[in-house]
Parts: sequence; C-alpha cells; structure tokens
Amino acid sequence: MFFNKTYQWMLWDAANKCLPLLYKLKNIGPNAQLIKVHRQNSTFVVSDCHSKGRHLNAALEFIQLANFFSNGSSTILDYIDRTQNIYCRDNFNGLLLKAATVIDQDNITSNIEIEDILSRSHKESGVAAFAKYHYALFCILRERFNFTVKFRNARGWAGKLGNSSLRLGYIGIMQRNEADVGASASYNRINRFDFFDILHQGWKLETAFIYRLTPNIGYKNLKGDFFAPFHIYVWFIMGGICLLLTVVWMCIEYMVSKKTDQFTAVNVIPVNVVGAICQQGMDPSPMGISSRIISLTTFVFSLIFYNYYTSSVVGGLLGNTVEGPSTIDAIISSELKVSFEDIGYYKILFQYNKTPRIRKLLEKKVLPHRGPKDLPVYTHLEDALPYVKKGGHAFHCEVVDAYPEIAKQFDVSEICDLRVVFGLLESELLNFVIHKNSPFTEIFRIVMRRAVETGLDKRILKQRQPEKPPCSNLYTVYPVDLTGTFSAFIFLAGAIVSSLVLCCIEGLFKVQVQVFKCQLQ
Repeated sequence: MFFNKTYQWMLWDAANKCLPLLYKLKNIGPNAQLIKVHRQNSTFVVSDCHSKGRHLNAALEFIQLANFFSNGSSTILDYIDRTQNIYCRDNFNGLLLKAATVIDQDNITSNIEIEDILSRSHKESGVAAFAKYHYALFCILRERFNFTVKFRNARGWAGKLGNSSLRLGYIGIMQRNEADVGASASYNRINRFDFFDILHQGWKLETAFIYRLTPNIGYKNLKGDFFAPFHIYVWFIMGGICLLLTVVWMCIEYMVSKKTDQFTAVNVIPVNVVGAICQQGMDPSPMGISSRIISLTTFVFSLIFYNYYTSSVVGGLLGNTVEGPSTIDAIISSELKVSFEDIGYYKILFQYNKTPRIRKLLEKKVLPHRGPKDLPVYTHLEDALPYVKKGGHAFHCEVVDAYPEIAKQFDVSEICDLRVVFGLLESELLNFVIHKNSPFTEIFRIVMRRAVETGLDKRILKQRQPEKPPCSNLYTVYPVDLTGTFSAFIFLAGAIVSSLVLCCIEGLFKVQVQVFKCQLQ
C-alpha cells in the first residue's frame, strides 16, 4: 500500500542481489516510485523500477536512468521525473484485468454478451442507466492503458448470505478484491470507505414514481372543490353573518311597520337576504334608511367575496401547477397502484430497509394480492408505461430511463399530465470504485480527472441522461370530477330533502286544520 505517489523509495543494492526480493513484492504497480541503485564495475547504475501489476504476474520493468558518476544529480532527477509520470507507464501491453458489472438477466456470462448489452444506447431490461455510464468510463481507461479484460457479471449490487457477514453481488466482488476495476457504481456508505477507493463521481442517481394525473386516481383535487376556496370556518362565519342580517332586518322592519302601519311579510326578508348575497335584487324594496343601508352593505360584502371565490375557482381549473400526490406518503395513501422496475436494488431495498415508510409501503402497495390483469409489482419499463398512460398506476424507476420512452408513447397533453415524485431512494452522486489501496488507484484517477477537464465526462453524461420531454401546452384544463362537486350535490340534496319534509309538514298541518274545522261545525 506504500508503493504509490506519496512515497519515493530508493533500493540501495550495491551487490545487485535484491532482485528475488523485488519479485516477491506483489504490490508494485504502475503507481510505484521505486529507484534501484546497484554497482556495475566502478560506477553505480540508477534505474526506475515499476510493474503494470505484480498481482497479475506482470513483469518488473527497469528503465536505466544514468550512471551515477557520468551524469550530474540534476540530470538524474530530470530522468526520474520523466520515467515516473503517466506517459511512460500508460501502456499495459494487453495485460488481462478482471472487471465486475451488474446485468440482471439470465445466463449473461461471456464478455461478448456483457459488452454488447452495456454498449447499447437504448434501455435494456435489468440494466441500470448508471451501469452503462460507468461502463463508458471503464472503456476510457481500457483504451488509455491498452489492457484486456475478463468480465464477471453479478445479478445485483448488494446483499448478504443469510445471517453471515459475507457480502454478495457487485459490492461483495469488489470488497473481496476479486476484480481489479468495476464497471458499475456504488452508493456512498460509511461502512464501504474501508474497502474502496473512489476514482470518480459523476452520475447522480435520481429515481422516482411516475404517474399520470387523471380523475380516477382517487386523490382529492382541492382546486375542483367548490367549497375549497374558503376554509370551513369562513363558511360558518358567512352563514352566521347572514343569519344575523336576517334577524336584524326583521327587527328593523318590525319597528318601521309600527310607526308607518306598513308591515313587510316576515318570510320575504330571508329571501331578500339571499337575493342580496346572490346579487339578484329584492322585492319589495326596503322602506327605511336603515334597511337600505343593510341591503347595500350586503351587496358590497357579497361582491368582494364573489371576486375572491370566482378567481380561485377559475385559477384552479386553468392552472398547470403540481396536483395530485406529491410525496411518498401521499402516494401510499392514494388509490394509485404502484410497481417497480424489475432490477436488483428494489428487492434489496424491501429486504433490508425496515423504516416505517418502507413497511407501510409494503403493507399497502406491495404485498396485497393482484389479479391476473393487474400490473405485477416488479416489471419492465416498456410494460409499465401503457398502464401509466391509462392512469391509476405509478411506476418507480430511474427517470432518465423513462424519458425517451415517454417521448415516444405520450402525446403533448399526456406529457403535461405526468407527475414525478422523488424521495423513496436517496438522490446522490454514485461512486466509480476500485479496491482499497489498489496499485491502479492513482493512475486511474489521473485519467478520470483528465476526462472531466477535457469535457469527455460531460459528453457521456449528456448522451446517457436525456431530459424530460417538454410540456408544450400553455395550460391544461382539468375537469372537475365527482369528488370536487360532491359538496355542491350534497348541499342541493339537503335542500331538496328539507323542502320535501316541510311540504309534508304543511300538508299534515292543513289536513289537521280541516279536521278541526269539521269538528267545530
């Protein structure tokens, strides 16, 4: 672990007998800074020593710098600087390295199959988008250093064997140093820093639920509820004010009628109050100045509230802001049926993550039985999008995988109806890793840094991370469903029932009056 760019070693081998010792050291690699000095006749020969990988049985390479007494020390130091940089050690001459990757498909073992799948530009089932990005980074290293590779494919990224500490999948392969370099990615976890060196961080993992906003998702749309513009206590206050206006008006009319001997029917005043609030006028007109002041202020009061009310309703119907479930908890509480991409890290999530939110998601959305016509819990993107398009389904996947397929299958208005809900998995930069204290760590890091500086990394990201298809509509009018109009229908039904009850009471009262008259006669 000390044969790296931090330490400069000098082996003073006057008798030139230390070669067997050097061949036993398996940690000498392309990062080693080792100067060997041995005696040859009357001079000392200074040589740079390194290997492309002794643990891979690569040969030790000696580059003679100078004879100690024939050149000055400054010339020797200049030669050392030249021979120990990357340009003198970047050709591995076809050295065979082992690499690990993740393809969640059956019977994928050969290099030809693995590289063919990872190099395709379109979405592949069982292959994460970030796996193809890190494979592209791996190809940069392979072309730069001229090595060959033997791939080892894992079906998943992590996991443990039973109750043991043996790690499975890609993380286990890299941790046990069974691969020299990875062609996939790793999450940032504190317990992994002891096992991996990070070569590069470029891909930000973003997974989310994708669903289409339709009336059949069963989520309360407040902008379609005709009682929603005002809070419930505002409605109660307005009702109390109307009742108070009616009582005060009746009292005023009663006092005015005592003075003028002109009495307004009591049952007309409540109708006039309703007419003033609805801005429909009143008949007969108020007689006194006080009654006219009340009617005028009632008109102004209703006008102000009417403006607030109509602007809120119209703005809600024409607005294109986010509606529907916008959090993971809202997704769980809604009537949306959820499915997940059939890929390893979701199964690991449900197996090892026991947080309250995950348990609630399992109980309400994952474990309940599904019919033969329902979308399975784990499915592929191309099978899930038709259900998402129809509505009532939410599909969780890496968003950059879904965007190209959405652009193909959805029209403009349907794209505007799509909603994306993040939060189930952490959104963070993934690590391009190599085993801890690997002889390739520093030399590979240099190439990754050069890829960032020259814009090559940005170009790969642009190819692998397509943007969400744009919504071209200026606004979308969402129809008011039964949930939004339910309160209005209840109000109307209550009025109808009340009128029927009163009608029956009036009829019974008239019958009783007729019976009483007949008895008197």
